[in-house]
Amino acid sequence: MKTRISAMICLLCILGYPLSASAEDELPTISSGTIEPYLSFMAGVAMPFSQDATFTNGTLPRVEKDVDYQMKQTIGGNAGVWFPTRNKLAGFDVGVEVAGFVWYPDIACCRNGVNGTLNPDGSFEGTTTETQGIYIGSNFLIRRPMGISEAYPNGRWHPYVGVGVGAHQIAQRPGGFRGAGFQNAIADQRNTAPGFLAMGGVKAHLFKYVAAFVEAKYVHAFHDELATDRFGASPVGTNELVIDNYESTIRTIFVHAGLSLHFDIKP
Repeated sequence: MKTRISAMICLLCILGYPLSASAEDELPTISSGTIEPYLSFMAGVAMPFSQDATFTNGTLPRVEKDVDYQMKQTIGGNAGVWFPTRNKLAGFDVGVEVAGFVWYPDIACCRNGVNGTLNPDGSFEGTTTETQGIYIGSNFLIRRPMGISEAYPNGRWHPYVGVGVGAHQIAQRPGGFRGAGFQNAIADQRNTAPGFLAMGGVKAHLFKYVAAFVEAKYVHAFHDELATDRFGASPVGTNELVIDNYESTIRTIFVHAGLSLHFDIKP
């Protein structure tokens, strides 16, 4: 009897192993405890809310209110890696990424004392100041995996927050009228300064290695060499621009949505 039982157990093990291996092959998993790199593309809107400009031309600085940078489109991308450390950090994972995005906060014509002049008859004379913003920096992130299962051991979705520092560049072209863009880039009159970022978002996996996300960012930077045609004095139809320098603390809120590709590096 013992011989028969042993033979049956061995037979079940032989028959069951291929089925178990096949089931594991079909399971859509990102292995638990492995490094998780990712690449992302995102698009959204940029909402600047810095409204002051301190002009440095002349003998005394002059502060103008209501600069009115425009809310415009923004696109970007990032590349990063998550480290599965939640067993040591009370359920949290940490990550690092390099992110970059561009936006176009033009100063629309015409702001009195900023890029235009109020005429005696009450009309304005001036031009749009085309503006392009670029941010490239590194971020430190922390996330809380949610919806952990056998199929998604690193979580089906997760909220995350982060902080970062990078290069914040503002490029401006006084006297413009079309607005900056990929087909009408600004190649001169650029000023670069340190930028500081805080962010938060939510990411959810749609498929095995594809996830969708929505995130909000706050970026803060101080620039001391920005430029506009303060009184709209640049001659029409020429390249002879009249430029007035100003300094300003630029603060912008970004709302981005996008898709990311996640990878699985096994030890």
